[in-house]
Amino acid sequence: MTAASATAFIEWLTASRNPTGPSGWKGGDMPVSVRARTGICIIVLLAGLIALVGCGVSGRTAHSASVEARMMRTRQPASLPTGDIGTATSVVSSADAGVIVVIGASVSGGYRAAPGEAWPNDLARILRQAGRPYRVVNASIGASRLLTDSGPRLPSFLTREYKDALAVPGVGAVVLTDVINDIQQLPHQYDPAAIVAGLRSFVARAHIKGVKVIGATIPPYGGFVRYEAAGERCRRAVNHAIRRGRVFDGVIDFDAALRDPADHTRIQPGYDSGDHLHPNNAGHEAMARAVSPSLFALTFS
Repeated sequence: MTAASATAFIEWLTASRNPTGPSGWKGGDMPVSVRARTGICIIVLLAGLIALVGCGVSGRTAHSASVEARMMRTRQPASLPTGDIGTATSVVSSADAGVIVVIGASVSGGYRAAPGEAWPNDLARILRQAGRPYRVVNASIGASRLLTDSGPRLPSFLTREYKDALAVPGVGAVVLTDVINDIQQLPHQYDPAAIVAGLRSFVARAHIKGVKVIGATIPPYGGFVRYEAAGERCRRAVNHAIRRGRVFDGVIDFDAALRDPADHTRIQPGYDSGDHLHPNNAGHEAMARAVSPSLFALTFS
């Protein structure tokens, strides 16, 4: 591997975190010459990251500040390995009691939140403060869905379940969330039975590997550009099935954490980033507080 190719790879990675990118590159558009050497470059990059952390680089997790359309082109997890949160490529320390993998989309990826403020980051801090040595791996990919692939760079949760969750060393629990995209994206999936069947399939495959799955209810999206009454009925029906406790090993009620007490079809204003679908920093904090550490104590006991 030449120095030029290594430099090009690092520039591409920077472009994936920068909506403009160096030299006019767009995030996710890795040159073919660099893509062929990705395996070697990752080793070099990880070594560099270790050196940077040793020099006191901030522990805040990398964040995509670009629009959701760019996120659809970038087949990358939401975060870089720092502190107590990382990606599926992170090395698990012997001090970790277990690994929790978050499978979600742009909400869990922190879209429209400040860098490092997505709820999985907040959860990692809460677990650390509670003395729970679990590592949180955020494998969320913006605009992805549970049931449907949207091209080779945007596989569904079901398609990437093994690679991005079950194959992660030390994984004991998966948090499955952000199912709203199946409802709000085109083509809409308004059949709650189809969504629940997909959730059950995800859980069944995890159980074969001895991994527990914690499911999250779907927060409201009233006021969002693709909101429809039929979608709201589907969302409530799926949430009803999740809350009954017959789908997942444990439940996180993000709907209750974020909804407006005066209008359950909407995120409460103090938690809304402005697009009525993605929460702001305060909303992500509320989501993290809705996660009980005891869910994982039972999982890893």
